[in-house]
Amino acid sequence: MKIYLVGFMGSGKTTVGRELAARIDAPFFDLDDLIESSERMSVREIFAMHGEPYFRKRERDLLRSTKHLDAAVIATGGGTFTFDENIQFIQAEGLSVYLSAPYALLRARIGDKADRPLFRDDVSAHELYANRIRYYRMSDLTIEVREEETPAEIVERLVLELPKSVLESAKRSAWRRA
Repeated sequence: MKIYLVGFMGSGKTTVGRELAARIDAPFFDLDDLIESSERMSVREIFAMHGEPYFRKRERDLLRSTKHLDAAVIATGGGTFTFDENIQFIQAEGLSVYLSAPYALLRARIGDKADRPLFRDDVSAHELYANRIRYYRMSDLTIEVREEETPAEIVERLVLELPKSVLESAKRSAWRRA
């Protein structure tokens, strides 16, 4: 079974994803990292050089490549789950988990990071956040991210919420890899 983590930038998809993958003994993939590796440039550079449509196409193609995985934890980009075809793909291929965090926490985590091409200023970022929430809420499962929690604590709560079939599928896949 594949678990796709969705949510706004700064919600912890990569950090929680790595921790979850280790916990359930599944491989971990981060779509943004895969795009950067294949393009040999940062997401910001891709946006600047080729534009957002090019980035979204690469993102979609790499997302589609997860079809061939038996089990994995996949951290999606903040915008991946805002396109109907990606939502349908993820819902057909695995379980989507929305890491929901209040905007104030996300803003504090993001800070003034220069590597976020869609975080130009606080007003536009908040507008983007508000527009994306309706898509994120289509996820199979929502985990509220609390400021004082560690990634391990978030994963512990997430594992308790996962359907038993997902955990059993992960165990079977781990056994086949051993």
